[in-house]
Amino acid sequence: MKYDYIVLGAGVAGLAFAYKVAKEGKSVLILEKEKTIGGLSRTFEYNGFRFDFCAHRFHSANKELMEEIKQLVGPSFKKHVKKSRIYMFGRYLKYPFELPNLLRAMPVLEAAHAGTSFLWNSATRKFRKKQLPSYKDWFQYYFGHKLYTIMCYPYTSKIWGTDPGEISADWADQRFQGVNLKQLIKKTIKKAVKFDFSSYSLEDDSLAPDGGDFYYGEMGAQEIPDAFQRALKKRNATILTQAGVTRISEKERVVDYEHDGKKYTAQATSSIITTIPLHMYYALVDTKDDTVKKALDSLKYMDIIFIYPFLNKEQISNDHWLYFPDKDIIFNRAVEFKTWNKKMAPKGKTATCLDITCFEGDSVWQKTDEQLVQECIASAEKAQLFKKEDVFDSKVIRVKGAYPFYDLHYEEKLRKIVGFIECSGNVFCLGRTGIFRYNNSDNSIEMGFELAKRLLDNKDTSLLDYTIQNVSY
Repeated sequence: MKYDYIVLGAGVAGLAFAYKVAKEGKSVLILEKEKTIGGLSRTFEYNGFRFDFCAHRFHSANKELMEEIKQLVGPSFKKHVKKSRIYMFGRYLKYPFELPNLLRAMPVLEAAHAGTSFLWNSATRKFRKKQLPSYKDWFQYYFGHKLYTIMCYPYTSKIWGTDPGEISADWADQRFQGVNLKQLIKKTIKKAVKFDFSSYSLEDDSLAPDGGDFYYGEMGAQEIPDAFQRALKKRNATILTQAGVTRISEKERVVDYEHDGKKYTAQATSSIITTIPLHMYYALVDTKDDTVKKALDSLKYMDIIFIYPFLNKEQISNDHWLYFPDKDIIFNRAVEFKTWNKKMAPKGKTATCLDITCFEGDSVWQKTDEQLVQECIASAEKAQLFKKEDVFDSKVIRVKGAYPFYDLHYEEKLRKIVGFIECSGNVFCLGRTGIFRYNNSDNSIEMGFELAKRLLDNKDTSLLDYTIQNVSY
């Protein structure tokens, strides 16, 4: 069985690549190990509810990309204005922060210290050397030490399970790419002299600053991968779910896999595109290398657990999502899908997704589903999100390899690994897990489009430098 391209993984990056090459008449085989396409951009159905893997708002600075996805998905792709809050000092504050709103929630002396620290840092920044190896260095350089201890350290250390001083500054550069920091800081200073009378209530319907527009399908994040699938079927692309890859020969561009209890072999006459985790790919290839294995052993993905309490309430907040940096609250974020679209839950009921980041095998991962549910309910009561008696059912889903973990030396290791995988010119890495980039779904789609263009045009094909420098966040 021969195809122009074989794509490993049917997440949005792989689907986007396949869509672009199929439009040019190329044959494509897509192999997905799960029952459903979409990767982390999947939507599930459960007893009349629909829910995603946490928040998947779609937005992009790439206008051409935005228009293409809007046309692909169709009229069900609705525009929203981002609304979110963060739970700090026992209150729900606007997020992104308005400095007066934050300072007014803090104890008086601490607020005075934070405000003074920020203003002093802004005034003296140009006289300091800009050396920013870690996320801690990056944040303190732009916002000062005191706001680092309040705004950055608690949430970052909770999510990643490590000190921000051990996380590469690339993570900050990537997540804040496209943000004019000078303008942001200037605007923050201007607002700092004003007194803020905004509410701290979950019922408050006002928007935080710089909320921004985004799009979301009426039936969940799944609408984007489903739109790609419809387009691919029209062009005779082959998508196989529950297909397990057993061996990869890079030299021959051959993939062995199992599907419906039978064994198959397929060959790519052009290229193999891998979007699967780097460790998983390396385990499947014929060629091995000790230095690459050593680099892989110290390169980590973070895992995530999603807890979904189902509630006898119409709605619990007006926000698209809520953040919880307090370490006494077990979960990091809460996303109520009914806020995104009323069709995501039955009338009179709602559900929320609570996410917990961890590493497989650690103390959190080893907790039973029941333990996690009970601890989440206790935390939700503490944060006045919902009450135990509101919960009538729950579901827990564990996802391995969800987030690339950027330690201080990750890039050196990543270049060695990707260089090894792509050295034959027959295989190319793509997507969040496939090229180890902390992408949003739009970034992954943009990468898929770009790789397809490069291969079709016979140009330089490796995406590593492109993703580091040019993806439009």
